[in-house]
Amino acid sequence: MFGWPVGLILLDSAFAVAMWICLGRFFLGIALHNNSSFIMMRWLVQASTPLVNAGNRICPREIPEKLRPLYAGFVVLIIRFYVFPMIIGYQVDGLGDFPLEKTVLNLF
Repeated sequence: MFGWPVGLILLDSAFAVAMWICLGRFFLGIALHNNSSFIMMRWLVQASTPLVNAGNRICPREIPEKLRPLYAGFVVLIIRFYVFPMIIGYQVDGLGDFPLEKTVLNLF
């Protein structure tokens, strides 16, 4: 499909979903509180809380609580964009070169 091994596609897709969940929680959190009754916000908070908690270990304490999901999503993006290509040895020129994003872009 992409010329990448299936294991890499699955690993990258898991990281992509984690990144987009964190970013979705941040952007929806601009308008809503974390304890909102809106079902999408409740789901995003529930899904991203373990990722944000893991990111808190490397996150500076000066970053406000509302920005922590954005920080966690950014860390996952850096891992996807810089660390994976270094370890595995493939070329990525932009966000549209990743399997999940390329699949979504090809739908449109």
